[in-house]
Amino acid sequence: MAPPEPTAGVPTRVGRYEVITHLATGGMAQIYLARQSGLGSFERHVVLKTILRERASDQRFVTMFLDEAKLAATLNHQNVAQVYEVDQADGAYFMAMEYVHGENARALLETTLRRGWTIPLELAIMIISGAAAGLHHAHERRGKNGQPLNIVHRDVSPANIMIGYDGSVKVLDFGIAKAEERATKTVGDTIKGKYGYMSPEQCKGKPIDRRADIFALGICLYE
Repeated sequence: MAPPEPTAGVPTRVGRYEVITHLATGGMAQIYLARQSGLGSFERHVVLKTILRERASDQRFVTMFLDEAKLAATLNHQNVAQVYEVDQADGAYFMAMEYVHGENARALLETTLRRGWTIPLELAIMIISGAAAGLHHAHERRGKNGQPLNIVHRDVSPANIMIGYDGSVKVLDFGIAKAEERATKTVGDTIKGKYGYMSPEQCKGKPIDRRADIFALGICLYE
């Protein structure tokens, strides 16, 4: 199945990328499917995350956006969606990320429930094992000084686990991840993440570590 062709009502280009269609809107950014072309017949599809125009002049949001890009760029693993580039176009920041042609685990769960099916145990274990490998890579990352980055995703859920039609499994969206080298830090007992997948400590706004991600992944497996 080929990715969709260009859709009306979206920007035609962002930097050197040709926008194909709008995928989603978040609190900080727009998400697009785009095409990158090069010499000869080089072509690949990417996901573009562009900071919302109304947020583009807010330095706090710009810092958060660049923080996410910097953190994601340190991760290089087959089970983590890769960040290819961070740049500016028309006065707004964007990042180009790996496009995974498939469905997220939330969509898979909803489809199976709607049709009265059950996800085979072997498939569930494959998906969760892939996500666990990607998270372990993030948890083990160290900074340039050799010190642990202490990355915690904080938003592990089926919506952030992508399953490619080729069988690949990728963890998405480190946008609210906690890490030692982030310029922006969570203040006080601010709670970030989806309540249904939070550990008790995270729900209470207490300090958390990688075990919070493992707890959330266990709930994903249970579902």
